[in-house]
Amino acid sequence: MSGLWERGPDAFAFMTSREAAAMAGQAALRPVALLPTGAVEQHGPHLPLGLDIWLATAVAFAAAETQPGIRVCEPLPYGSSQHHRAFAGTMSLKPQTFIAVLVDLCACLWEDGFLPVILNGHGGNRAAIQVAITTLGGQGIVSAGFSYFDLLADVAAEVLPDAAGGTGHACALETSLMMRVLAQSVRTDLIPQGTTPPCWPDPHLYAGPAVSVWRPFEAIRDNGVIGTPSQATPQAGARLFAEAVTRSRQTILKIQSEFGQRSIP
Repeated sequence: MSGLWERGPDAFAFMTSREAAAMAGQAALRPVALLPTGAVEQHGPHLPLGLDIWLATAVAFAAAETQPGIRVCEPLPYGSSQHHRAFAGTMSLKPQTFIAVLVDLCACLWEDGFLPVILNGHGGNRAAIQVAITTLGGQGIVSAGFSYFDLLADVAAEVLPDAAGGTGHACALETSLMMRVLAQSVRTDLIPQGTTPPCWPDPHLYAGPAVSVWRPFEAIRDNGVIGTPSQATPQAGARLFAEAVTRSRQTILKIQSEFGQRSIP
């Protein structure tokens, strides 16, 4: 994945142990240890299995550029993807396993003087991340998390023909982003036509349904795609990625300013 992100001073693991201790103790606010999470799972016939974690990691490293108080941890590539297991190549952790790993990693970061922030790239991880953050809070540990794509609803509405019905999974948004971040991974000749069949609750990314239900994705559409990937363009991807980076950086810095105190008030 050379070129997707560069390991260097922005990487948490680039530090020595002594450097990590010095960084954690030198400022009034805790430095942010940014943990990208995602998935290795099917993304239709046209996108790679690694899309979720690659995009989250690319956004994380770009957001950390020029920010001395942010370091990007080694990505956690596997997430909660059981709803994609009908498609070959999907690797899934049980939600309890994923939560336990997040809790353990974030606890280590907090104990060492960092503020753990999870930057997520997979919709199926959202609920588990919330449980992990709540569990950590019960242990006296402050952490935070967000999904970068949740910051982009208004941008998607501007740059995509149908953001409401065109975004979801392996969709116009994700396909556009991959055209920007790793264009050679997009099998443009295999981008499917058509869109999501009618179903309830609405499975699209920005639908925000009031009802939660677990569904395997093959029950929604036989190719595992939610949305309209044929509406993707490199131009849309460039704008979406730029906004994802800017808004993620702003969000991280806001989290640090509000919750980066050395101890819980």
